[in-house]
Amino acid sequence: MFPKKPTILLFVSQLLLLQVLAAQNLVVNGGFEDYYSCPSAMGNLSIDCKNLKAPTLGSTDYFNICGAKEVGVPDNFNGNQRSFEGDAYAGLYLFSPNEYREYIQFELKHPLKKGQYYKVSLRLSLAEKSVLAIQEASILFTKDQLNINTNESLSPRRLNRFKIDKYSYVNLKVKGSIFDNQKWALVEAEFEANGYEKYLTFGNFKNDKYSKVVRLEVKDNSPKPLSYYYIDDVQVVKTKKSGFELNKPFVLNRLQFEFDDFKLTEKAKREIQKVYVHLRRNPKVQVSIFGHTDDLGTNQYNKYLSSRRARAVALYLQELGLSKRRIRWEGMGDTLPLDDSKTTKARDANRRVEFVITEFEDY
Repeated sequence: MFPKKPTILLFVSQLLLLQVLAAQNLVVNGGFEDYYSCPSAMGNLSIDCKNLKAPTLGSTDYFNICGAKEVGVPDNFNGNQRSFEGDAYAGLYLFSPNEYREYIQFELKHPLKKGQYYKVSLRLSLAEKSVLAIQEASILFTKDQLNINTNESLSPRRLNRFKIDKYSYVNLKVKGSIFDNQKWALVEAEFEANGYEKYLTFGNFKNDKYSKVVRLEVKDNSPKPLSYYYIDDVQVVKTKKSGFELNKPFVLNRLQFEFDDFKLTEKAKREIQKVYVHLRRNPKVQVSIFGHTDDLGTNQYNKYLSSRRARAVALYLQELGLSKRRIRWEGMGDTLPLDDSKTTKARDANRRVEFVITEFEDY
């Protein structure tokens, strides 16, 4: 019998919370809470906010609950938005006519370690007065602090022209809608560090022609095509390279079964919970589950038993909260042994379930 769903979800939530608490944010002032003075005018991020700057001629804005009316929280010149957390956030144009761009640059506590995997994440919310919604967002990592005399996009060609060396871009994946002017959307990505990254710059690094934007329905038929976003809770934390690679089968070491049984052990459930956490964090993938048996028994019975094993895993993933549309399962019997040496150890290993994670296709 499966545990009750609230108990399972509480356990998984606690597991995720512990992982978050264990991770140290390397971004200095990523929540915009440290400031020199309450903002009194637009375009004063570099003046008002500690350790942050606009790295180009674009006039990035700083908003705080103590700020003047046009740069206040929640009400300001571009709409109404409460902070994701705390009392402050920033705002910038990700798209504006004539290639005008705004950026915000953060400093990291120390350079990233070469070969180490990290996760970068932030929250975005579209300002109400925006006519366009951006469909993508990126991060630029650099060795040195940027101070570039331009108000246009920081494309690779422009960085080379200003003789900026050792830089790299990371494309962010959107979790939620960045078309929403009420909620904060999570955008994030995992990447392997080159070892020089000391500064993080956020913005749209493409010119007008190649920027992916969507025009929103507005009452006025002729407003300027602008896309302005609020940004909050910027983080870079260490992570481990995911062991769940796309299109490659993997076996969880502790997800094995007793002889002639398809009941999930407590150890097996803990292993499946790891898969669930990965799938929950990556909503655009699905999982195929393949049950296997040892060579004892008839082919027909082994097919049945392996199907029950795969089904047990699929049902437990559903109990954890995964949509059944993202799960496929099949019993393979004893046709694909890991070890065909006929020993007790080999048969123990063959009583298993394999997973394959692929891009999600609704069916």
